[in-house]
Amino acid sequence: MKIIITEGKLNKVILKWLDNEYGNLTQVVKGNKVSYVDQDGLPILIYYQNEKHGGIYVNFQKVWGLLGNIFGIDRQQIQVILKIWLEETYNIKGYTPVNSILLLNSFGTGL
Repeated sequence: MKIIITEGKLNKVILKWLDNEYGNLTQVVKGNKVSYVDQDGLPILIYYQNEKHGGIYVNFQKVWGLLGNIFGIDRQQIQVILKIWLEETYNIKGYTPVNSILLLNSFGTGL
């Protein structure tokens, strides 16, 4: 049996999943770098507030890759959904999220 899910419904499901999994991250500020870490202290998001980096980097292994694998969406769809989620959940506006394999297992490493 094949189930057809509209894009709008799929987006709502993904946003709810993101909220359940990552809607309660802890903000850690270090200079111009703001990290959002999970309960184990692992960075899920890193947000740079300056011109040099000027962006939001999303952990590939824990978020980006899972969105693609679980929900079967492509890079562009992931960016659109993450942008909405980041604005609604963490009030991070004006940046297009990018995936980062460089987000390592401790704050202060990686990007």
